[in-house]
Amino acid sequence: MKTLSFIFVFLCTPQFAFAALKIGVWKENITPTLSERSTSCMGGYGLPLTNPRCGITDAHDYLSLRALFMANNDTQFSLIVFDTTGVGDALINDIRQRVSTLTNKVDVDNLIIAATHTHAGLDYQGIWGGIGSEYRSRIVDIAARAIIQAQSTAQGVKIFAAQTHVPVSNRRGWGIVDDSVTTLFFDNRKTDQPIATLVNLSAHPTILDGNNIQYSSDYIDSLRTNIERKRGGMVIFVNGILGDAQFNTAERTIEKANEIGKLVANTILESEKAKQRVMGTLNVSTITFTHPVSNTAILQLQQSGALDINLDDKNQISVDLKYVQIGRYTSLLTFPGEALSRLGLPIKYRMRGKYHLFIGLANASYGYFIPSDEFGQIPGRNTEERFSMDKYAGDEIKRVIDSSIK
Repeated sequence: MKTLSFIFVFLCTPQFAFAALKIGVWKENITPTLSERSTSCMGGYGLPLTNPRCGITDAHDYLSLRALFMANNDTQFSLIVFDTTGVGDALINDIRQRVSTLTNKVDVDNLIIAATHTHAGLDYQGIWGGIGSEYRSRIVDIAARAIIQAQSTAQGVKIFAAQTHVPVSNRRGWGIVDDSVTTLFFDNRKTDQPIATLVNLSAHPTILDGNNIQYSSDYIDSLRTNIERKRGGMVIFVNGILGDAQFNTAERTIEKANEIGKLVANTILESEKAKQRVMGTLNVSTITFTHPVSNTAILQLQQSGALDINLDDKNQISVDLKYVQIGRYTSLLTFPGEALSRLGLPIKYRMRGKYHLFIGLANASYGYFIPSDEFGQIPGRNTEERFSMDKYAGDEIKRVIDSSIK
């Protein structure tokens, strides 16, 4: 009898508790209608308010919103991912408020709203022409209802993790880049049928360049489609330490994007053969980051109403990062912009466990976060510096994260 009691207690301790973990997923098509396209623009290429790609009528693949709801006992973690370059502060706030209006079953404090960063999606931030009010209103409602639907479909799961590598390079010339792909596989606890696959890798979805005039999720469309066809379930893609990471190709075509997406999908499916079981309770902690914006271009865009970013009376942003742990060996960090490799990788190495997911452009889209000793040091390249809020923002966010997760 003592032996049986010991086994029961052993299995119910946090690192081994498993039975209560549930997830639900939902997907929606967010490609604008023909009437919405006339008042909306693509984002991602050229300086703010330049190179407008507005009124585009054609779509190669539909843009999607994908929602993941995860719960364990009284703890929740929810994720909404848009096929877009980035999501503005007011839009994020409106989605949260809409969720709160519709239900009390979703913990909006632990609801993360992120972007895949496709440059062939719409401009949800406002700096390349923005989106029309009709479309904006519709996606707020779609997003809120999607996470509620995901919550309503939540079911018990088995979780597995795997890691592999893909041929990603550093576009700023450094010999350091995050070429890893970390994947979580969610299967029905009773039937073992695939429910979802969460893919985290670091690479700009910019195979299609600024000449593109078709809506697309870039290589992500092929990546998700190929995994879903072969494995089943739904794929949620989240970008990682992407500030200087890209797939190296001179071909800027749909065909090349499809080829790269298929290559990555096959690599992920191959990695599943070596997957490991993820067991343990879900824990979510909050890291608050506050920092002044010194970039005068960003301040002017915000003051003119072109850029959707919330600043206080000291011209500071404030955002909550989430640090999530599932048991001992899997951890996840949300990040409010595009971390460069020399900043993001040291943070990732400090995260707990074997499997680390670093989700960029989550809960905010505050541009590039650059180590101060790299700021302005790349001859002939200042793209990242132009879209950085402050030279020391990268150093400060790393300090705050390191002190919180040590």
